[in-house]
Amino acid sequence: MEKIRTIIADDEFPARSELEFLLEGIDDIQLIATAEDGIQALELIQKKSPDLVFLDIQMGGKTGLEVAKELMGLEKEPIIVFVTAYDEYALDAFTVNAVDYLLKPYEEERLLKLINRIKNLYFKEQFIGNKLTNLIEKIGEESKNPRIDKLAVKTNKGNLKLLEYNEIILSYTHDSRVYVKTYDKEYQIDLCLSELEDRLSEANFLRVHRSYLINLNKIKEIIPWFKGKYQVLMGDDREMEVPVSRSKVKDLQRIFGI
Repeated sequence: MEKIRTIIADDEFPARSELEFLLEGIDDIQLIATAEDGIQALELIQKKSPDLVFLDIQMGGKTGLEVAKELMGLEKEPIIVFVTAYDEYALDAFTVNAVDYLLKPYEEERLLKLINRIKNLYFKEQFIGNKLTNLIEKIGEESKNPRIDKLAVKTNKGNLKLLEYNEIILSYTHDSRVYVKTYDKEYQIDLCLSELEDRLSEANFLRVHRSYLINLNKIKEIIPWFKGKYQVLMGDDREMEVPVSRSKVKDLQRIFGI
């Protein structure tokens, strides 16, 4: 049976690697290329004419929405799946056969169901361009809402400091309090760790332990530990080691292809 030729476009390496890992385990999918930004995605799609494209909505160069709009009118339009950390568009997406959403963090069961739907489209050649157009317009309007990728923390003087998400190395709990660490400072915040996890879900953070939420882009080393566990060495000056709970080991292995 002919395989579905697929391209992944996502400017976040951990998310791109995780999806690549999951797709490589699906027999009907042939991953032919990955793109690191919207411009590269558009070039690869026009050159390789894939059947299926996973497009991150928020990308550098060109957004996934901009790429999708430019693909409309091609002699062979690929099936498009938008990748997003936000679920406010999901209800619209589920009513459309030609396009859907894949939410971050990825769930293998959800991905398999999505691929089954796509197989029905691909092998029956049911490509619904007008619904894709309407959905792109809908998302474009919703996407005009501002995204704030900063976290407000209190300083010792009681002022509010706005931290860029990429400044945060990790967050942890101690004595029922939650702290955020940067390279050179530490701040106490009023959010619980679960609330902070939700806030940072689109920014490549992973809850590796009930007491630790880490920035995947700040990991310096992954250290094998006893009984199949890991420790992660974070990239701050004190080289802090963070334990990875047994339930999160598979997530870490999938993200980094271990």
